[in-house]
Amino acid sequence: MNWAPATKEEVLACIDREWVGIDPALRTALEGYFVEPYLVSWDRYGEVMRAFVVARIGKLVVFFDEIEEDFGTAKEVDGCLLQAAFYGSIVLALRELQRLGTNV
Repeated sequence: MNWAPATKEEVLACIDREWVGIDPALRTALEGYFVEPYLVSWDRYGEVMRAFVVARIGKLVVFFDEIEEDFGTAKEVDGCLLQAAFYGSIVLALRELQRLGTNV
């Protein structure tokens, strides 16, 4: 099977799968960070890649790494991700975004 870049619809489907069964209070606390997914670029181990940003607080974002199929946090500057870190599920990445966002 050949690899193909993730589509916006695939990213949204991944979020939907991971969002099932989340505690309603936690869901309410985190869902306000979501944005309409949009593409940015980032330097992933020396190769310029693309990623979908799915949530944000100011310049801090949650993005989908289509290679690892995980969500992570980063800073977005001029359409590029900087200081990317990986956290796995959408919930873990959103909680890290929330933690980082309170320290800005």
